[in-house]
Amino acid sequence: MAHSNPMTQCTLTVTGPLARSALDTIESRFRGVATRTVGATIVTVDAVDQAAVRALMVMLWDSGHELLAMSTTPCSTAGCDGVRRDD
Repeated sequence: MAHSNPMTQCTLTVTGPLARSALDTIESRFRGVATRTVGATIVTVDAVDQAAVRALMVMLWDSGHELLAMSTTPCSTAGCDGVRRDD
């Protein structure tokens, strides 16, 4: 029996620039990428579940950022990062 893949790609937009320590944590813990725009930072993380998305949001809130937008996209069977995952 097939089941749905709970992994998603998540994009968060937060106010202001992120501290180097937050960027390092996002890169290492969530394998994420942060892109700076005027007045905001866009954080994109691949292949995360709901618990990881919540942990990332709490980390950003705790570091003083306001969440401006969030979107999620389900991963395919090949995974968001292109790595095949067995169901």
